Amino acid sequence: MAVASVQWFGVVICGIRVSHDGGVAVIEDDRLVFGIELEKLDSGRRHHPLGDLEQVAAILRSEGLTPADIDRFVVDGSAPETDSTEPARIATLVGGRPVELTIAPYQDRPGRTIPLARHRFRGHGFGSAADEYVSYHHVDQHIMGGYCASPFAARGEDALVLVGDGGAVARLYHVVAAARKVRSVATFRADSRERLALSSLVHRDASLPSKLVVTGESALDIKWNSQLQGIVEEIWIPPFPDDSGAAIGAACCEMFRNGRNPALRWGVYSGPRVRVCGVPDNWRRQLCDERGVAELLHRKGEPVVVLSGRAEIGPRALGNRSILAPATDSAVRDRLNGIKHRAVRRSVAAVCLAERAVEVFGPGGSDPYLTFEHRIRADWTDRIPAVQVDGVARVQTIDAAAKSPTARILAAYEAISGIPVLCNTSANSEGCGFFPDVAAAARWGGARYIWSEGYLYTDQARARQTIRERGSAPRDWGHTSVMW
Repeated sequence: MAVASVQWFGVVICGIRVSHDGGVAVIEDDRLVFGIELEKLDSGRRHHPLGDLEQVAAILRSEGLTPADIDRFVVDGSAPETDSTEPARIATLVGGRPVELTIAPYQDRPGRTIPLARHRFRGHGFGSAADEYVSYHHVDQHIMGGYCASPFAARGEDALVLVGDGGAVARLYHVVAAARKVRSVATFRADSRERLALSSLVHRDASLPSKLVVTGESALDIKWNSQLQGIVEEIWIPPFPDDSGAAIGAACCEMFRNGRNPALRWGVYSGPRVRVCGVPDNWRRQLCDERGVAELLHRKGEPVVVLSGRAEIGPRALGNRSILAPATDSAVRDRLNGIKHRAVRRSVAAVCLAERAVEVFGPGGSDPYLTFEHRIRADWTDRIPAVQVDGVARVQTIDAAAKSPTARILAAYEAISGIPVLCNTSANSEGCGFFPDVAAAARWGGARYIWSEGYLYTDQARARQTIRERGSAPRDWGHTSVMW
C-alpha cells in the first residue's frame, strides 16, 4: 500500500542491489530513510534478486517517493567472477524484457584500481528522466556500509575494515575519515591463521587505527567475531554485514564520497512496514498490550509470533519480526526447531534485558545485533535451557526502556517471572523472508498465537482442541491491557 508523498529537502540517494539479496535503500543527506530487501516483501524466497528494474520505482512509490525525487541512483558492483578491472554486465529485466545492466567490477585491484572508485554509466534511469547512474565495487559497499553505520564514523575517527566476503581471502582496508578516502592495507587467508596475521599487523604498524569494523558474510560467524575481540581497542559489526545490506552500502559509498557527513544516521528497524490485513478465517482478534503478551508467554509457555512496525534490516530477527517463547524448558527449543523444520538440537537465539546480561551470560554486555558468542553462567544453565547448546548461546541484548514492543514484552515478562530472557527466532517460513502480515503467519500455521500492533490473534481451531483437552475456557487477554 502506497503512503502519502512527502517533501524532500536534502540530497536523496537510492542504493540498488540487482542480483541475489536484491534490495533498495534510500538515504536523505546522512539519514537512512529505509532499506528494503526483496525477500521481505510477500514472504519472498531467501536471497531473492531484484527481478525487474521496475521494482525500484514500485518500492519508492510504496514509501511515498517517485523516481523523480531521487538525485542519484547507485548500483552495487558485480560478483567475484574474474580478475577483471573492466565494468561487468548483469542480466536482469525491465518490464519483463531481458536486458543487461552495466555495473562496477567486484573489487579494487591493487596497483591497477583503487577502492571507492566511482563508475558512471548511462542507459537506465530507473523510472526517472535522467538516463544515468553510478556504481561502486561490490567490496566498497561492504566497507562503506559497515564504516558509515559505525560509532567510529559518528565520532569522525579512522577505522580498519576487514571484509570477509565468503571466499578464501579476507581484505583489510583503512578508512581515512577526514580525507574521505579508503586505502587497501593487506589481504589474508580466511583461515585460523588470519587472526594471528591481523594481530601482528595491527601491533607492528603504529600508523593503523585501533578501531575495527568487520563485515562481509564471514561477520555472521559469532565464534569468529568473538575471536577477533582483543586485537584492537574497539570492534564494530553491523547488523547487515552480508549482501542483505548491499543496497544500503551502495548508497553509503556515494554519501561518504560526496555528502556533507560521512556518518550515517540509522535505525535497525528500517525495513518494510508490517501490512494491515483483516482477521484470517478461523482466527480470533482481541485487544492485547505487551503485558498481556508477557502474561500469555508465562502462563501458556507457547510461542508467540510478533509482527510490529518496520522490519529489521539484515538477516537476523531482532524483535519486530520474531517468534518469542519462554526459555525455561528445553522442550521449547525442540518445538521451535520443529515448527521451523530445523535440526532438533540446533541452538535458538536469546533476547535478554541489557541491564541483566552480564549476570546471565559471559561476557554478557551490550550485543544488540546477535554479533558475539556468549556462555551461560553456571547458576543460569538450568534456568534457561532452551537457549543454550553445550553452555553456549547467541544473545541479543535489548534495553528495557527501548522504544520496541519486544523490549516492553521482555520487561513485563521479567517482572512476572523473574527471568530476563526469552527465546527469539525469526518469524518466517522455511526458505523465505519475514512474514509481511498476520495473514501470512496464519497461513504458515506454526504457532497458535500472533501478536501485531496491539492485537492478539488466536487460532480458534487449536484453541477449541485445547479446551476439549483441558476442560477450560479461553482467557480474554484483552482484559489484561495495560497502558505503558
